[in-house]
Amino acid sequence: MSRNVLERVLHQLTVDRSAKQRFREDPQAFLQRFALTEAERAMLTGFDVLGLQQAGVNPMLTMGFWQELSPERDMRAYMKKLRPVGASEALHSAALKQ
Repeated sequence: MSRNVLERVLHQLTVDRSAKQRFREDPQAFLQRFALTEAERAMLTGFDVLGLQQAGVNPMLTMGFWQELSPERDMRAYMKKLRPVGASEALHSAALKQ
């Protein structure tokens, strides 16, 4: 896997409007221009931000990609993708006690 190629793709998708549109219309066709493995294409089309970060991709790029193009675009869903909660686990958020 090539972290640099993944980061270049994500950067382009977060800053270039025409790239965003082409990705929305046909993600596979857009990604054909890049030297990506099938696994990398699957991470991008499946918005697998955890997989991307585990591959070494900069977290700011994965967050920008999520916010710009994910069907969900909700940051709570993004955080859930990064840390899936098991059935026996509870997800807590920190809060200041008064």
